[in-house]
Amino acid sequence: MKPLKQLCTPRESVFDAAKRDTVLNLIHLIDNKIDGKSFFEENYVTDGMRTLLVEAFRRLQKKSEQAVFKLTQAMGGGKTHNLISLGMLAKHPEYRAQVIRDLPTAKELPKVRVVAFSGRETDVPHGIWGEIARQIGKFDALKDHYQPLKAPGRNAWINLLKGEPTLILIDELPPYLDNAKSVAVGNSDLAKVTATALSNLFEAVVEADLGNVCVVLTDLVGTYAEASAQIQSVLEEVQLEAQRHAMNLTPVQINTDEFYHILRKRLFKSVPKENEVEEVAQAYAKAVREAKQMDITAQSPEQFGQLVSSSYPFHPGLGVRHAY
Repeated sequence: MKPLKQLCTPRESVFDAAKRDTVLNLIHLIDNKIDGKSFFEENYVTDGMRTLLVEAFRRLQKKSEQAVFKLTQAMGGGKTHNLISLGMLAKHPEYRAQVIRDLPTAKELPKVRVVAFSGRETDVPHGIWGEIARQIGKFDALKDHYQPLKAPGRNAWINLLKGEPTLILIDELPPYLDNAKSVAVGNSDLAKVTATALSNLFEAVVEADLGNVCVVLTDLVGTYAEASAQIQSVLEEVQLEAQRHAMNLTPVQINTDEFYHILRKRLFKSVPKENEVEEVAQAYAKAVREAKQMDITAQSPEQFGQLVSSSYPFHPGLGVRHAY
């Protein structure tokens, strides 16, 4: 039986301190600071991600009526990673086939217009709608909605977005809305105006004129501990409006082997063949069987061997199933 050091080859990036300290967000996507080759080499496609990619691209090709997707999971569940993966494939057709063969080629669907907004950017000067308009190169199309700030209606959204296939990614809205609560807009505040603007956006994208526009946002309620009681009602309002049109997707299934697959792909350049892993698993099972015969464990040897086989090279007792 070969040792771990011989069976697994770590990626060089694992030892790169600069990369370890970098947490990718949507701003990196918009600023083109993500190297597609290395990103997708370390990317494992979960069942949830596969569904998101396939269904979102069907929408961008006008092959689906599903226009809005909402990623639901607790903090650290891969929501932002899924948004970035989708955005990268939309912007860079050359990577699509290596991720999922069923995705459209560059000929079938060229580079898609991608808009990404992170709620950590709390100081955008013209509201979310102004930022969306700026990123697609039509800032003046909403010039009547900037001074004073007012929510674009359904027709304004349609006129802004119609034409090219467009992907709109929205992440971490709670901190943005929490901050917007303190910005007065007439007799109201920016949080309420933003909620109205987003509700109108969700209504607009289901219209036939925007049949190739797709909106993907992350869950709003229950993921932002710092949100005040005042902002909870605004979050729930946006959540309810999104829910009317959205398909809910879970990026990573908790308590499944997906966590191990994700970690293996991220940390190791090469891993052993199935028969070599099974040899290690059977060695563990033998040790457990001997321990059980000595009455020092109640663990099933067969069950433990299966756990080792599915979690290798991570020990099943480390609890990585709950640590993504």
